[in-house]
Amino acid sequence: MKTIVLFLLAIITSYKLVLAQSTLSGTVRDGNGRPLAFASVALLNARDSSVAKGTASDQRGQYAFENVRAGRYVVRATAVGYQKIHSPGFDVTSTPTDVPTLTLIETTGKLAEVQVTAKKPFVEQQLDRMVVNVANSIVGSGSTALEVLEKSPGVTVDYQNERLQLRGKEGVIVQIDGKQTYLSAQDVIATLRSMSSDNIETIELITNPSAKYDAAGNSGIINIRLKKNTNVGTNGTASVAGGSGRFDRERGSLQLNNRTRKVNLFGTYSLNRGGNYWDFLLDRNQPDPSSTDPNRRNIVSQYTYLKFRDVGQNAKAGLDFSPTKNTTIGLVWTGLWSDHREQGPAGASFRRGDNLPVYLQTSTEKTYTTFSQNQLGNLNLQHTFGEKDGRRGHGQLTADFDIGHFSRQYTNSLLTNTLIAVGDANAPVGGLLITQPSTIDIRTMKVDYNRALSNVWKLETGLKSASVKTDNDLRLSSGPDGGLVPDPTLSNHFQYTERVNAIYASVSGKWKNANVQLGLRAEHTHSEGNSLTLNQVVTRDYLKWFPSLFVSQPLSENQTLTFSYSYRIDRPNYQNLNPARGYVDPYAYSQGNAYLRPQFTHAVEGKLSLKKGVFVSLGANYTSDLMFFTIHALEGNKTYVTTENLGHSQGYTLTLSWPLTVTKGWQLQANVLGYYNRFQYDYEGTLLQIDNVAGRINGNNAFTLGHGWTAELNGWVSTPAVNGIWSTPWMGALDTGVQKVVSSALKVKFSFQDVFHTNLFRPSVNTPNGNQVGHLMFDTRVAMLNLTYTFGNQKLKGERQRSTGSDDETRRAN
Repeated sequence: MKTIVLFLLAIITSYKLVLAQSTLSGTVRDGNGRPLAFASVALLNARDSSVAKGTASDQRGQYAFENVRAGRYVVRATAVGYQKIHSPGFDVTSTPTDVPTLTLIETTGKLAEVQVTAKKPFVEQQLDRMVVNVANSIVGSGSTALEVLEKSPGVTVDYQNERLQLRGKEGVIVQIDGKQTYLSAQDVIATLRSMSSDNIETIELITNPSAKYDAAGNSGIINIRLKKNTNVGTNGTASVAGGSGRFDRERGSLQLNNRTRKVNLFGTYSLNRGGNYWDFLLDRNQPDPSSTDPNRRNIVSQYTYLKFRDVGQNAKAGLDFSPTKNTTIGLVWTGLWSDHREQGPAGASFRRGDNLPVYLQTSTEKTYTTFSQNQLGNLNLQHTFGEKDGRRGHGQLTADFDIGHFSRQYTNSLLTNTLIAVGDANAPVGGLLITQPSTIDIRTMKVDYNRALSNVWKLETGLKSASVKTDNDLRLSSGPDGGLVPDPTLSNHFQYTERVNAIYASVSGKWKNANVQLGLRAEHTHSEGNSLTLNQVVTRDYLKWFPSLFVSQPLSENQTLTFSYSYRIDRPNYQNLNPARGYVDPYAYSQGNAYLRPQFTHAVEGKLSLKKGVFVSLGANYTSDLMFFTIHALEGNKTYVTTENLGHSQGYTLTLSWPLTVTKGWQLQANVLGYYNRFQYDYEGTLLQIDNVAGRINGNNAFTLGHGWTAELNGWVSTPAVNGIWSTPWMGALDTGVQKVVSSALKVKFSFQDVFHTNLFRPSVNTPNGNQVGHLMFDTRVAMLNLTYTFGNQKLKGERQRSTGSDDETRRAN
């Protein structure tokens, strides 16, 4: 902690506060001098031609870029049927800048063939976030959102415990279009597993968010942005995909859009259906708490083979209406439906020692079904005050109101036969039936306002109020097969309510060459967890302040040094607070913790950007009241998993990202992540300190082959890692794919994922009293064929970017 504080003080004292921004405007015309509407206009950094901002010309051929930082730029204009043009280089200062008129000349003749020369890389490093361009990926087509997410640098999917990690840390906020999912970790995994990647535009990895974002998420935010058509007129895109690994998979999506000068109607729908399997082996060596002999052990071998069947549907419909040029009113509805089914055998055998005979052996048939839906409605207002020329008094107001409802019907049936029971062996009950209907209702209101205080100062401020209510009614029945009776001692009806009120302010400005953004966010939380069955109520009420700082210093024309600091909170998701049990098999179950407290993290990061998109960053973090999953022996041969506050951790991360042109037509994007974590906590009465040095390498190769052909070869490797009591060995995978652009409307892609079937999960747990080693395999080696067809008017118009107010709450519902 002292290291981080000293690092932060050094940052603050090394730079003077600020941030200067200006407005840039111009006009696009055709060869006859007439205004050219809906031309695509890009603002490029003169030093490396990277895109700083993008927009489109209006009906009068005019365009404008707001909040442009000081520097040297070039403007590029393109339009269908016209030749591309670049402006001369020019400097932007603190005063408004007018760009000379750009004249586009019509192209002559027809294009003999579609020629692909370049495209966005699969992974794109920006100053404040890393962007995974899913829409441009060949190997990502026809996949699920979860499969693409696992290919993202720094993201780890823990399949055994169904959790996500970012740069080796848990506490990740998952958003969809800037809206938090509010689901438990397990439900987030289920949602991403049922979502088609063909409906995804980008995945944003934000490791150090500003004060404008909710303070939740100690390791950062994963924001999944869905596709939205921004073309004028009536148009759309249809995509179908099919393929197979051990089990078949089918995907389909449709996107429709109708845009006029004042009204934009849009809608999307996707269907994802397919099979998978769970092949799991687990060996446990644990003490026997039921025995008075301290040396008595249980050596357990378990296996599970489950066949999955998933059907997922995603839909989105919306309307944007602009009554004036300064006001836009929007209405959006989003729906997600998931039908997940598992069935298969499981078995377990127990010994008192490695060479001793089996004293208990069982065989279980497991059937698991989950039906869930998540619907969210958003009403949005955006209004701009004053003229868009950067003068004093200019400002923008955005208001959101969200209503969300999430429901899940969960059923888990276990039918067990005892094959061997010798001596004092305690055979399990023949049948267990667990049902748990769950609902989550979300109401949020958010208002944001920003204005230019002067030519060099900008203010952003806002407030948010979020109200969440959950209801979980777990009912457990047990007994012999065919004679199940309700068990009130293991059933539990749990309700949880929470209200979070927040306010923030952020000031940005510029002093000499240093750009600075300083923000402060306050959040007041009141929550109540109520177990109606146990007559147990846990209430929490607290106010916390969350500062953030962003400093950017150009060192030269091609080098920029950036520092950021934030203080963040990670609240328990709602299922982790529920004390009810959820059985994996007769010998293992998970249980929530109503007394779980939030964890808090200080995070600081320094990032150096070099020429041609090379980035190097060094980050440090300190987390108190650390939450992580723990496993405990129970009743001799059983274990249970729960979440506890056990201590604190500190970590350091080193990230290196660079694009490389290997040769003409071969682009390589490499990302290297290294991190060191130290965990200190009290586990079952023993003080532990665990150090972990680990890393991950991602390599994304893009090949331009000519005649409309492109190809990709992507791979990743992660070293052995430790997270609390959990350890994982070497892991990795290789994906490849090829694409043919048949015409401007039709693309055909073929992908082969996890070519060598190396994406295996082998977790292990080592504690002072016991250990366990697992081996988990999925249907990850899959071949897919994808066809995408675009129809209608394809003249581009600038998209209205927005996020709703319920981003954080929606995540925790998962």
